[in-house]
Amino acid sequence: MISYTHYLAELDAGKTPNLPAPQLAIDYWNLPVDAMLRDVVIVVRADEAGHRDRNHAMADQLAA
Repeated sequence: MISYTHYLAELDAGKTPNLPAPQLAIDYWNLPVDAMLRDVVIVVRADEAGHRDRNHAMADQLAA
């Protein structure tokens, strides 16, 4: 998760170019046609957070 946050910081600081999002990402994430790389990183980070939360919830159930 932190790596996506660092990536966003690099994009926002101009250290990494904020290129147009690939069509594959636009299609998969239902992004607007003018989406940029930053938009992709945001949705991927949110998706990974969901996986993290579900995995921790399952681990908690196993530990109980």
